[in-house]
Amino acid sequence: MAKAQWTKADEIWCDRVKGRAVLLEERIFPADVLPEGQAPYHVRARKCSLGLECNLVGYTCQYAFNNPNLDPFA
Repeated sequence: MAKAQWTKADEIWCDRVKGRAVLLEERIFPADVLPEGQAPYHVRARKCSLGLECNLVGYTCQYAFNNPNLDPFA
């Protein structure tokens, strides 16, 4: 069975909350050993540790996914 795990992808300074925010990826690791040359995991979802708070306050932020056309991890 595959294993899902939230992993820290990056850490940024957020001027709006005046603090550090962690950018997270939900990585799916397969149960079987993969052939050489394949990525060891698949990214299923991404989020910011402060995304919920920013959305509730009404901040529009690329990391809180208020703009679906912008990938902050790209």
